[in-house]
Amino acid sequence: MSVALDVMDEELTGWGLAQSARCKVARPEAVADIAAIFAEAARAGQTIALRGAGCSYGDAALNNHALVLDCSRLNHILAWDAESGQITVEPGVTIAQIWRRTLPDGWWPMVAPGTSAVTVGGAAAMQIHGKNNWHAGAFGESVLAFDLLLPSGQTLTCSRESNSELFTAAVGGMGLLGAFTALTLQTRRVHSGNVWEVTSVHNSLDALIAALDEATSWATDLVAWIDTSARGKQLGRGLLKMSRDLEPDEDAHPELTRTEAYQTRQRSLATRLPSGWLPRLARPLTSPAGVWLSNRGQWMSGQGVRHRSSHLASYVGANFPLDAIPDWRESYRPGGLLQHQSMIPAEAASAAFHKILDRSQRAGLTPSFAVLKKHRASDALLSCLVEGYSLALDYPVRRGQEEKLRKLLGALNDITVEAGGRVYFAKDSTLTPTQTQRMYGDALERFHALKQQYDPQGLLTTDLYQRAIAPLYSE
Repeated sequence: MSVALDVMDEELTGWGLAQSARCKVARPEAVADIAAIFAEAARAGQTIALRGAGCSYGDAALNNHALVLDCSRLNHILAWDAESGQITVEPGVTIAQIWRRTLPDGWWPMVAPGTSAVTVGGAAAMQIHGKNNWHAGAFGESVLAFDLLLPSGQTLTCSRESNSELFTAAVGGMGLLGAFTALTLQTRRVHSGNVWEVTSVHNSLDALIAALDEATSWATDLVAWIDTSARGKQLGRGLLKMSRDLEPDEDAHPELTRTEAYQTRQRSLATRLPSGWLPRLARPLTSPAGVWLSNRGQWMSGQGVRHRSSHLASYVGANFPLDAIPDWRESYRPGGLLQHQSMIPAEAASAAFHKILDRSQRAGLTPSFAVLKKHRASDALLSCLVEGYSLALDYPVRRGQEEKLRKLLGALNDITVEAGGRVYFAKDSTLTPTQTQRMYGDALERFHALKQQYDPQGLLTTDLYQRAIAPLYSE
């Protein structure tokens, strides 16, 4: 390309390391760079995928043998209002950058994923959710407005009042309609740098779901770990972690607990180990025997919480558990991991999750990790969210079992469809066009119409789009 920007030939992977693509990678440092690349790629008949921090597990930010724009260097905070809690940022700003700026003033991101490495552009494009989704909504609910650079080179400011149809399609639109160049978010007021946290033990999936529902009357955040090795009547047993924000008078020194130094003061043993040690030490736990052993250890350690009262935890410690174990995905090498996250309506969730867990066990592919959360629906056009629950499952990709695993995940997609649910695109690696259409139906048709309107040349694409959506509309 003739644009004055380095374009490197690189092997990119999804976050789960199981999918990769050879791509031409450009890293723009200004909005003008993106506009210039759009124009030149359009003239050359090339395609472009947009990428943030690369935290999507599968192929949502890959574009095999074509161009990828890594927007992580567009990472400036453009404005911060400590009175209103509104912040305007470039798309490459991370959740970590936001809390470091806002927490000392008493504000926290409205929606926080499991890692603070996620970029704001990626969070909006994939309509991420947190442990408070059932009451706070998904990331898009915290977005007040954004500037979207279209493939034509035109920039539109979108909100719920202006260009509203494009607003609801670009949030969760996987970067297929345009590039976010600036986003204004609403953060939420907090009165401390700590939360109250408590864990409870539940001997079956139904008991775990019931406890999760009961805790919504007082908790701010909820997430459950499931013992994927448990069988029979104990299938789906697990531990429910609940937390709530402190009231204004519960922290005597909020000016201390809201500082970055306080939030990062507690370093786990994992962070003190030499680089690369932890993944090597943890690798045996991704074997079948290791999965059983780690499940049993987690479950047994949870028994000690039966008589434990609530305790204080920092916002960073409570919200970003994936950051506490550096490079933990490396323990899944050489094959990496695939994740399956199904969103199931409340009335069908228990039966569907029982089927998913049982089917995995019978296939000899017990997930190494499982998380259960509660959700509400979203107005984003292609949002996977429903009024119900999600089950996220990590599957190690073991040598010689790759096809067996993909066949299993395809069957789990079908179980999800039959339950009236949807699969989360940011975690997906196996959806077929037929499954996608059955899940998203008319919403997919409306999105395609907008794609034709704003990107008629098909400039913006990804491997995920080419795999799971584009074949539905090919001539």
